[in-house]
Amino acid sequence: MTPRRARADVAGGAALLALAALAWVAGRGLPLGALSQPGAGFFPRLLALLLALLSLALLVRGLARPGAAFTEPWTDRSTRRRLLLMTGALAFYVAAVGTLGYLVTTAALFVVMVRWVGGRGWAHALVIAALGSAGSWYVFGRLLRVNLPVGALLP
Repeated sequence: MTPRRARADVAGGAALLALAALAWVAGRGLPLGALSQPGAGFFPRLLALLLALLSLALLVRGLARPGAAFTEPWTDRSTRRRLLLMTGALAFYVAAVGTLGYLVTTAALFVVMVRWVGGRGWAHALVIAALGSAGSWYVFGRLLRVNLPVGALLP
């Protein structure tokens, strides 16, 4: 008898379906509103429904077609290194965004993602970091008027 190996699509689909159910329940107390005038709970529940549908499709695909074992992608050392690097970069981002500010930490995160996780050159990483952080700052900070952390480095 061989041990059953979980497939990545089945495990991911089940986890995302549970997350969608949790999001739906969490948004249940918010007013739904109408299509012409949505309430505070409209978009969270709409996104929870979309996530549930996509995770069901992933789950069905994983059950219908044999896939790679869940542990197979983790056997490559460089994949594990990139995953740990990205996890560390995200932890740094969360810890430092209040102190260093949105622009600096977002640019640093882009550099890590593009240069070391994505394997691109320095020029590419720096251009993407500058455009990505400035562009997202403009969209969220200026157009959508979200209060983004300024940090100690910028006035």
